[in-house]
Amino acid sequence: MALPKICDVAKLWAEPELRFTPGGKAVLTLPLVFGKRKKNANGEWEDAGSLFVRGTAWDDLAEHAAESFAKGDMVIVQGELYQREYEKDGEKRQSLEMTVYAVGPDVKRASVSVNRVERTKEAAPADDPWGGTNTQEAPF
Repeated sequence: MALPKICDVAKLWAEPELRFTPGGKAVLTLPLVFGKRKKNANGEWEDAGSLFVRGTAWDDLAEHAAESFAKGDMVIVQGELYQREYEKDGEKRQSLEMTVYAVGPDVKRASVSVNRVERTKEAAPADDPWGGTNTQEAPF
């Protein structure tokens, strides 16, 4: 079964938590809440339901997001949803989780300054026109 891919705006309802596996791989837990708001009969905004999802990001994405985001930030997140089954206190439970492939700030609600991560020449593949010492003009 193919996992549903989504891209949506969410709020970080708690501080992201960065950990490292025994092998040294970075993993970040992103506590996401997707919400919908609507205007009521009086023209006031009200919550129309929330969906809490535990997001997980890996490697460089995990480290960069941990440095960039905090509780309360609005983010645009892209990834795959899945349902995890587990047992707690002898009771079977389920949770909705997300493997996060991309995350960025929602600039409708904040302004940002981008700090690019420098790639080393060794990290760029030989056929990468943007890496290493290639001096070709941009194709656009």
